[in-house]
Amino acid sequence: MDRNNRLTQIKESDLSESRLNEEFLTWLKTKGLNWLLLVLILLLGWLGWNIWQQRRQESRDAAWTELVAANLPVSYLEVATRHAGIDAVPVLAHLSAGDRYLSSVQSGVRFDRTTDQPDYRLDPSSRTEFLDAADASYRSAIAAVESLGPDPSGTRAPMLMSAYFGRAAVAECRGELDAAKAFLEKGREIAGDRFPAVVAWSNRRIEELPGLATAAAIPSQASLPARETLTPLSPAIADDLLRDLMSPPTPPAAPEGATAPAAESPASEAPAAPPTPDPAAPAPEAPASPSEPDAPATPPGA
Repeated sequence: MDRNNRLTQIKESDLSESRLNEEFLTWLKTKGLNWLLLVLILLLGWLGWNIWQQRRQESRDAAWTELVAANLPVSYLEVATRHAGIDAVPVLAHLSAGDRYLSSVQSGVRFDRTTDQPDYRLDPSSRTEFLDAADASYRSAIAAVESLGPDPSGTRAPMLMSAYFGRAAVAECRGELDAAKAFLEKGREIAGDRFPAVVAWSNRRIEELPGLATAAAIPSQASLPARETLTPLSPAIADDLLRDLMSPPTPPAAPEGATAPAAESPASEAPAAPPTPDPAAPAPEAPASPSEPDAPATPPGA
């Protein structure tokens, strides 16, 4: 009896397992491929997302690295063009390019020349060219900030203020004081209540603008007198002068056979006393008075 029950249970378990296998095979044939394809698509999507995030981070790191390494305005503009849309890199690149041009105008020398080149100093044409390039860079920075959309948190305000103040400095260099005042007022408006120090500086700068209209002109380098060129001393002469100054003079040696002069007494000698007259010596005859006539000689035998 027990044996028959055991055989029955085995047959039923076999039938159940075979039924499950058939149902699984049927599911694979009908829906399994679709689900498998869906899983593969999700897996590929997850891998693609990770790869895209990694590439994006690498691009961001490269953009900031190139921005820090740039030094010339051309390099800054290339960074702004190559990495457009990556954080604030384009805005900062345009601001840096404008600052580079403006600082060159303020110093009066070119940043792309060496001191031994004839066009090292700015002339009126190159000065105008640099001012135009600086103004264009500041305008590009403003456009890049505004293209990012609204800024409710105000995190882009410092960049906008820098751009408008840069344009104000360019207008001052050109002598356009009204335009400079308008840009300063725009920067002051952006600063608002969040940057009171910037507002105070803007007000003070606006008050100083009328004084720039009567500012004295700075003479150019060409109008200054030529600097006198001094011939440096040779090293041998300089060494001799230093040696003479540092060592006391040596007295000349006395010739052979000469007697050294006696050392003079520092005390002054007393004057000699007058001679004492000798009482045994006859007194000197008094000289005859010139007013009395000589007595006549007595004749002999008188």
